[in-house]
Amino acid sequence: MGTEQLESVSEFVKIDEKTIELIKQQKGGDGTKVINLVKSIEKAAEDSASDPFLIALAERAMAVQTAFEDRQTSTAEALDELIKEVESNEKRKKEQAAKGLDALGYFVLCKLTDDGIPNPDAASRKVAEAFTKFPNWQRSEAELRELRKQVTFALLHEEDNVEKVTATVDALFTLLRKSFKP
Repeated sequence: MGTEQLESVSEFVKIDEKTIELIKQQKGGDGTKVINLVKSIEKAAEDSASDPFLIALAERAMAVQTAFEDRQTSTAEALDELIKEVESNEKRKKEQAAKGLDALGYFVLCKLTDDGIPNPDAASRKVAEAFTKFPNWQRSEAELRELRKQVTFALLHEEDNVEKVTATVDALFTLLRKSFKP
């Protein structure tokens, strides 16, 4: 990939329901569109650093770009994959809004649901409450320890399998640390 392609990346698009149309209408080849879309996703994640879904989306977009640059995927495949990711994120935002949850609350709900924690709605509400009690968890070791303890107890209230709960809590905090940068 030549530097002339990278220099042509100048226009970032907002990541929303109109993104796919804008990308399709953009001038230039699919390679430029892939790079522009990845950069736009990264910018959206940077601007909304408290949205764990956007951080995860940016990581997936970078993986698509890497595969594209390593010629493991074609330009059309890379563009298709990125468009599917944006569509999935838009669907997520609508579901999140319908449930009346913020990004953190919905992220926790999805993680608990994916991990098969019983009563994920009730458990995610308890987890969200714990996060509001410890707003400085990402900067304070003491708050982080207390928050992890409360999240673990909230999940153990619903799930008896300690190993399953521990794995979920570990994964949850690993993902959240990436999105909450002090």
